[in-house]
Amino acid sequence: MNTKYITKEDFKEYTGIDLIEELAGDSNPSNKADSFLFRVEVRMETFVEVNTYKRLDTEYRKFTDYQKLHYKFALLEQALYIFKNSDISVDSGYDPNTGIIANKNTLKSISLAPNARNELILCGLFDRHIRSKRSIEWGTWWRR
Repeated sequence: MNTKYITKEDFKEYTGIDLIEELAGDSNPSNKADSFLFRVEVRMETFVEVNTYKRLDTEYRKFTDYQKLHYKFALLEQALYIFKNSDISVDSGYDPNTGIIANKNTLKSISLAPNARNELILCGLFDRHIRSKRSIEWGTWWRR
């Protein structure tokens, strides 16, 4: 699994945590680290596309260096959040100690790291406006 935006080295430089050491216990911990980061990228891309109606692969090609940097930070923040708190997005919400099941809205609201959300805002990937060529043309027509 090859990552597109972040690497194990990026994660280590940004957080000081070596994923290869931390995810040991596999015959090839490097593959485990790559798979972890690949999942973070895929899930972030899915989150952006489902919640903001934007195609990440299309948007990313138009990004400035500033936006690319902050998207990378969003991924790194999300990876750190999952590393520290587990992947809440796949959690059932059941707490065996209390016997309580968290509702889906609670799980959804805490599945994205607050710092990742801020980085997505900075790179322009956290709004829900639907844009199309037609709406731009109509806006131009309206101003005539």
